[in-house]
Amino acid sequence: MDDQGIQRTPGWSHDALVYLIEEVQAKAIGHEILNTDAGLTVAESGDKLPEEYYLLLKDIYQIEVLNNLDQVPASGALITIAFPHFSQAASSPVRAIAILP
Repeated sequence: MDDQGIQRTPGWSHDALVYLIEEVQAKAIGHEILNTDAGLTVAESGDKLPEEYYLLLKDIYQIEVLNNLDQVPASGALITIAFPHFSQAASSPVRAIAILP
């Protein structure tokens, strides 16, 4: 948080998400941070989550709060996740495993 109470956390830009979804045809987005949106984006949008809702409208799921991503190469790894049944759940923990080339 900065001195004005605004989170200064990173997040995905809209252009990056459009590229990943439309060009790369990603089916999921994963990141270390707690949210898809940057803290400043959330503050500027009145505490809304525009990029998170964009993903949801595109039927893309998110894997948040991943760790050890610094040990995964930028390309060439296969990431698998195991997840429970999502019956009426807003979120749930997953086990994500990266298989390195």
